[in-house]
Amino acid sequence: MKFLKNTLWVILVTSLCLQSCTRHNRLLLSDIWIPLQSVQNARHLGGYPTKNNRIVKYNTILRTGELVSLSNVDKYLLVHEYRLAHIIDLRDEIEVEDNPDPAIEGVQYHHLVVWPREVRIRNSLESADNAEFITNYYTSFALEPAAIKAYKTMFEVLAENKTGSVLIHCVHGKDRSGVAAALILSALEVEWKVIEQEYLLSNIAFPGSVDISSLRHYKNVIEKNYGSIQRYLEAEMKMNENVLAILREKYTTD
Repeated sequence: MKFLKNTLWVILVTSLCLQSCTRHNRLLLSDIWIPLQSVQNARHLGGYPTKNNRIVKYNTILRTGELVSLSNVDKYLLVHEYRLAHIIDLRDEIEVEDNPDPAIEGVQYHHLVVWPREVRIRNSLESADNAEFITNYYTSFALEPAAIKAYKTMFEVLAENKTGSVLIHCVHGKDRSGVAAALILSALEVEWKVIEQEYLLSNIAFPGSVDISSLRHYKNVIEKNYGSIQRYLEAEMKMNENVLAILREKYTTD
């Protein structure tokens, strides 16, 4: 039964992904995944259509699980094929201490804690069960000062990046990184239904690990408190039209 459930997840997510189209051709799963053997849930955010008839550039914004086991072969691939310039690590201090990222020559490392240990403990104490715990920490991703600061700094790195790609990761690359991807794609004017499809792709790497209700809860919390994701980006990420124009020029193309 578990195998069947996992298989159905893969079929569902694959079907959703193939519905995302550029103006030229369908966006295939093989276009999205990064062929790393030592890192889980590795993919990029390229190929998704925006509301103004552009597409997100291929291989410029990457998202993965943690890099502690990164092999030399995969390191070479990231540096030479994907022109890796920045790593944004969204894990907390203990996660980083236990499983540190390897140093990569020429690549800038940014440690931005989205979910501090004290917030995690509070979320756990306030939760009656696992479902409520997930809801509470997605609320924290939207409203906690540490999370806001981390995602704001992430956008600053993206805006200041001059050449190469930016890799964003947490532990499994699905929750904190999933929210990061949703915010970035929102800033680049990708439709929310496409953002949801991208989020669900983590279920291919970890079957059944993310539920769309979590991301929708995150969006609902933002809309309740700010009116819209765009207003949230303006108010908390300090994303004025000039910054948004820089990001869209850097990371989208005709």
